[in-house]
Amino acid sequence: MIRLHCQLIGLKNEDTLKIHIAAHLHDIGKIGVPDAVLNKEGKLTDEGFAYIKKHPIIGAEILGKSHKLSELSDIVLMHHERFDGKGYPIGKSGVDIPIGARIIAICDSIDAITSNRCYRKAHDFDYCYEEIEKNLGKMYDPIVGRYVLDNWDEITSVVNTE
Repeated sequence: MIRLHCQLIGLKNEDTLKIHIAAHLHDIGKIGVPDAVLNKEGKLTDEGFAYIKKHPIIGAEILGKSHKLSELSDIVLMHHERFDGKGYPIGKSGVDIPIGARIIAICDSIDAITSNRCYRKAHDFDYCYEEIEKNLGKMYDPIVGRYVLDNWDEITSVVNTE
């Protein structure tokens, strides 16, 4: 799905590869989050959510220690930032968020919305489409999000095969 998003936007192969690798590693920081928090059924407590909000920082620190992966650390750090600046962990907004993090944010949401979770059942692709559409310019980059929505059938066909 990441490669397809990058191709639709017209990114170079080199940038697409970096974003693809960052997408595979974006949640590596969850290694520092207690299993009790990660596997909790139902709504997280404020304390539990505080742990979750640390995982991008932990992930960026892990990647930052690797000579070959350090250039991906900002993408991993900011994959939960929102286009409107209301995300975490640092509150970046708009184009101050790396394009890779903006792409991963949408892909991660598609996966989260359409997958079963311990606290809820998966939603269908129609619901997911509506959620992305109503959050353009809020959670998601409006240009990246529009590419996704305008190519929805192609995007969802890739999701179904992964």
